[in-house]
Amino acid sequence: MNREQVIEVYQDVLEKKRKRFPNYFFVGKEGKKYMGYMTCYLLEQRLSIPIHEIPFQVGAGTLWDHRLRPPAMLYGWNYYEVIDNAYPGRFKPWQFQQAPNKYWDGEEGQRRAIEAVKYVIEEKLKIPHKEIPIQVNIHFFKQHSLGGIFDLFWTISFSSR
Repeated sequence: MNREQVIEVYQDVLEKKRKRFPNYFFVGKEGKKYMGYMTCYLLEQRLSIPIHEIPFQVGAGTLWDHRLRPPAMLYGWNYYEVIDNAYPGRFKPWQFQQAPNKYWDGEEGQRRAIEAVKYVIEEKLKIPHKEIPIQVNIHFFKQHSLGGIFDLFWTISFSSR
């Protein structure tokens, strides 16, 4: 199926002209491609969300309320993975209203926290090394959707006592 045909099927499902997606619609590489088409269609056309606004306006509810949860579950994807399938590498999980469940947990979460802070400081804002102590504070973390990292450090500081 081409993009237009996939979108037509999706519109029919959304408008309840079809009860569900066709059998095997989401199988394999084609199925993932179809999910990408539908996600882009939903966000950009149906909901008119500019691409750069997606992290600020889209949460799991947005996708699940528009019938994308069942196909996402076939792949074991959370809402961020659905978006990443449609916009590969475009966004970081922590840029969204809420990072995926358990994203900051454990050693992997600590590694991600360091990577996220480093990315914002060095790549996004290009803060000079000597300016870091002045510019990086609690407001910096909240402003750049990194508030969840404080929960990580809070947990670590109390569990190590």
